[in-house]
Amino acid sequence: MPRFDYLVRTSGGESLEGVINAPSASDAARRLRADGKFVVRIMEAAEAVDAATAQITFGGKRIKGDDIIIFATQMAVMMDTGVGLTEALTSIIEQSESQGFKTVLTKVLADVEAGTPLSTAMAKHPKAFKPLIVNLVRASESSGKMGLMFDRAAGYLTAQRETRKKVVGALIYPAFLMLMSINVVIFLLTYLMPKFSGIYKGREQMLPVPTKILMGVSNWLATHWMWWGSATLVLLVGGIFFFRSATGRRPLHWIMLRIPLIGSMMRKSFLSRSLRTLGTLIESGVAMLDAVGITRSVVGNVYYQDMWDRVDDRVQQGEQLSAPLIDTSLVPRAVTQMIRAGETSGKLPDVLDRISTFLERDLDQAVKRVTQMIEPIMIFVMGGIVGSIVIALLLPIFTISRVMNH
Repeated sequence: MPRFDYLVRTSGGESLEGVINAPSASDAARRLRADGKFVVRIMEAAEAVDAATAQITFGGKRIKGDDIIIFATQMAVMMDTGVGLTEALTSIIEQSESQGFKTVLTKVLADVEAGTPLSTAMAKHPKAFKPLIVNLVRASESSGKMGLMFDRAAGYLTAQRETRKKVVGALIYPAFLMLMSINVVIFLLTYLMPKFSGIYKGREQMLPVPTKILMGVSNWLATHWMWWGSATLVLLVGGIFFFRSATGRRPLHWIMLRIPLIGSMMRKSFLSRSLRTLGTLIESGVAMLDAVGITRSVVGNVYYQDMWDRVDDRVQQGEQLSAPLIDTSLVPRAVTQMIRAGETSGKLPDVLDRISTFLERDLDQAVKRVTQMIEPIMIFVMGGIVGSIVIALLLPIFTISRVMNH
C-alpha cells in the first residue's frame, strides 16, 4: 500500500508531521480530516535517499550530506554545553559555508523564534531534514535530551556515510576495469585492426577463420561508427532514465541483490542500514510503527521496502517485530532469532545496535574480499579478450609463412 508524508494542524493550532498508509492521497487526507486534523500538505513518500549521502538542490545551491552531519554535531555540542536553541542556530548559520543550507536554517530559525517547535520547523524542509532526523528531534523535545539526540543523529549519519563510501568504492573499481577493457577492445578493432587489414589485403582466402571474423567486425565498426555510437548513447541514456523510474528500479534492485560477489555485500548493506535506523529510533523513544515506517523509507531497495511494508502491516495487527521477519529470505535466520531474543528480554534497541554493528564489520570484510577477488577476475577477463584479439591478428602471419614454405 502506498505511503504518504503529511503535515497537518490540530484544532489547537499545533503542527504535526508523519507518514500514513492509504490507497491514495485523497483517502489519506480523508482519514486525517476524520481525526479532526487540518491537512496542510500531503504527498507520496519519495523513494528514500539517505540524508547522510544525499546531495540536495535547494534554491540553486546544493545541500550536502556533510552539511547535515556538521549541523547535528554542532547542535549536540552546543545543546550539551547549555547554549540556547536560537543562539545555537544563529551561530551555525554564521559558520556555514553552504548558501543553500544557510537559507534553510534561516527559515528554521525564524519559525523557532515565532514559537514553532524545532522538529516542526525542520519538517517543513523535507529535502534537507529527513523524517529520521525530524523524529529524533521530536523525541528529544519530549524527553529534554536534545543534545543526546543530535549526537545520535550525527553518529548515525556518519556511520551511513562511511558504509556507503565503502560499498560505492567496491563497485567503482570493477566498473573502471570494465570500462578500460571496453575502450581497449574498441581501440584495437577500430584503429589497430584496419592497419593489419591493409597488410593482409589480397590474401583473404589464406586467412584463418578467427581473423576473418575479427576483420569483419572491425570493418563494420569503422564503417557504421555513427550508428553504433548513437545506439550506444541512446541505450546508455535510456537505461539511466529507465532504472531511475519506478518501473526500472525493481529489476535493477533485483540484480543488485543477486549478482555474484556483489549481491551478498549489498544485502549486508541494506540490512545493516535498516536495523541501525530502527534501533536508533526505538532507543530514542519513537513509536514502533513510526520507526518501521521511517526505516522503510531509508533502506534504499524496493525488495527491502516491501519487506518492511509487510512488517508494518503485521505489527499493526499486534504481532511482534520478529514474527514477519521469519517469513522472509532477506533477513538471515540467526538475525531474526537475535531480534526475538531482544524482544523477549526487553532489550530490543541494544540488540538491534549490536546486530547492525556486527553486520557493518562483516560488510567491511565482504568489501575487502570482493575487491581482492574482482581484481584477478577482471584482469583475467581483460587479458583473455585482448590476448584473443592479438592472437587473431598475428595468426595469419604464421599461416602465410607456413604456406609460402610449402
